[in-house]
Amino acid sequence: MFISNKKIMGFVNTKLRFFVFIILFNSLTACSVIDIQKGPSLSPSERWMILPFQNYSQTPRVGEQVEEMLATFLRIRGITNIEMYQQSDADKRGWLEFDDRTRQEKALVSAIKDDVSYVVAGSVDEWQYKLGVGSEPVVGLTIRVIEIPSGKVVWSASGARSGWSTGSLSGTAQKLLRELTSRIEITGT
Repeated sequence: MFISNKKIMGFVNTKLRFFVFIILFNSLTACSVIDIQKGPSLSPSERWMILPFQNYSQTPRVGEQVEEMLATFLRIRGITNIEMYQQSDADKRGWLEFDDRTRQEKALVSAIKDDVSYVVAGSVDEWQYKLGVGSEPVVGLTIRVIEIPSGKVVWSASGARSGWSTGSLSGTAQKLLRELTSRIEITGT
């Protein structure tokens, strides 16, 4: 019994395609790292507030961009009663405006006074274009949801993602934020 060359070549082509597919799949999934804490189901009807993000990147004021994108993704998930922390005019004139940790702590105190149920805080860990031939956009974020009555972190996530050289930083951040926020358990969604 002989096997024709056509059958052998068909078998080799099928195996080769499968091998190429596995290599491509691994290279595409290797461009992001995500760790997410599974938490309880959170109520979208409660009052939520996004606190100022700490900025550990070299890009000034990028935390504000991330806060706005995050608010949009949470609204998409059904959390309509969400607000951004508004800094007072007195704080804007002083050094507090440039100290992210102090701004975040002051915002947390304000959320407690305002009877907010959940606050969303976090940090921008990386926001840059990698130097090199492609200049790929790279974004790293950490997000946590704190339940105000208990003071406990009920959900947290950390992720990093790189994009293609033709992509933008904000587009890469949106993809990462979409992936992170899709894992928050929301009641009724």
